[in-house]
Amino acid sequence: MSSKQRDSNHGEGNAEAAAEFNSVEQDFVQSSRGKQKIKEGPQVRPEEEAELAKAEEIGRKHAKDDDSQTRP
Repeated sequence: MSSKQRDSNHGEGNAEAAAEFNSVEQDFVQSSRGKQKIKEGPQVRPEEEAELAKAEEIGRKHAKDDDSQTRP
């Protein structure tokens, strides 16, 4: 690895790649296809619902000061 490659990556991750990913992701979210996917919501099979509910409960137990309004 050349010193130029080492100097362009500070710490963990790659800031340029992250910025590019975020830009492409925002473009998708703002696109008509992205808006349709958001409107459709997650596709969860009935047999997965119990497992997801259990995982969510475990996550809530580990959360600190959860002040979100996401609980039913």
